[in-house]
Amino acid sequence: MTPVPLELPLRPSEAAELANLIFDLAERKPLTDELRNRLAARAAALRLCSITPYLRSLVRDPVHPSAYYLAVDGDGGEPLLLYMALANAPTSSIYYKPLLIGRMRRPNGPEFVINATPFGPGDHENLDKYVAQLDSGFMPRPQRSRATLAIAGDPSAAFEFFRVYQKRTNRNPAALFHAGGSAIRETYYAGLWAAIRAGWRDEYTIGIEIRVERESLDSAKEAILDAAAFTRFAIDTTCLGEFSQRLKAWEHLHEYIRQTRSALKFTRGFDFELVLPSSSPEELQFCLQSLKERDHAPQLVSIPVAGPLPEFASIARQYQSILSLRNGESLSADVLRAIGKATVGRVNCNLRDVTSAESVAEELLG
Repeated sequence: MTPVPLELPLRPSEAAELANLIFDLAERKPLTDELRNRLAARAAALRLCSITPYLRSLVRDPVHPSAYYLAVDGDGGEPLLLYMALANAPTSSIYYKPLLIGRMRRPNGPEFVINATPFGPGDHENLDKYVAQLDSGFMPRPQRSRATLAIAGDPSAAFEFFRVYQKRTNRNPAALFHAGGSAIRETYYAGLWAAIRAGWRDEYTIGIEIRVERESLDSAKEAILDAAAFTRFAIDTTCLGEFSQRLKAWEHLHEYIRQTRSALKFTRGFDFELVLPSSSPEELQFCLQSLKERDHAPQLVSIPVAGPLPEFASIARQYQSILSLRNGESLSADVLRAIGKATVGRVNCNLRDVTSAESVAEELLG
């Protein structure tokens, strides 16, 4: 255990109040979303000053039922994972050398111990342990047939929008997107961290667009290695002039994604997306048929919106593919409505941030 510093990242008395609330309401009961929401409502009345708890993240230890993990912000906004356990439960076997917050006694009850572990978006190993050993429900999943809004930027704001939208419409459009730059892994872990704190156990996907350079596929392969944990890979072959070159690049990189994820033991599936330059319905059909015959069928196709949308959508449905839109915030309401009608809800739309998500959802998803 880490030695106790002179200044703790939160007040032990407030941590004890929070732990007592959890022991009172959660002991010997199944941890459901309803119970977590009730805990959140009760915690708001505690008027905590040095702790901001994210009670939808609450999980039990897989071995010791009287031990709990909870994502919080400490004093000054420091992201932490609290471990709260009755004193007769051993120290967490998942997180080593935690910071001891305190050893307290419940009112008319047994002693309990509270520890803290760093739990920010940069604590990759700690986040991996959480989803691998505590709650795999927070991991991203393939899109499949869902209509999605893939939002780049602040993932916490994105999940806040997704929750409000789902509550209002009973539909889940949750997806995140890496908008470019070198911080690929950081995008994945920022999304995973935000999902845990938001308590988002429903489906969501994390996507990336990878541009193929004219000279070679090496830079695309490097990006795939960094993005191996993502669940949607959009491959842009615009730089390749000949159609046959594009087909070969898509086939090669699709197989490379498969092999990379298999080697890293990612057992969940992923979505493969083609990014097409200006194209005709005949070219789209030829492309999808060729890739299907070679066992590289894409789940999504990004097409130019200036083309014949009903024909594109019909061909995509024929091959069980979803149409995908880039820069959705730049499309007019009329175009979004036309796409929504043509795709019958089988669509993905990339957005730079959450600002336009509400208006795009209204026009595109209805």
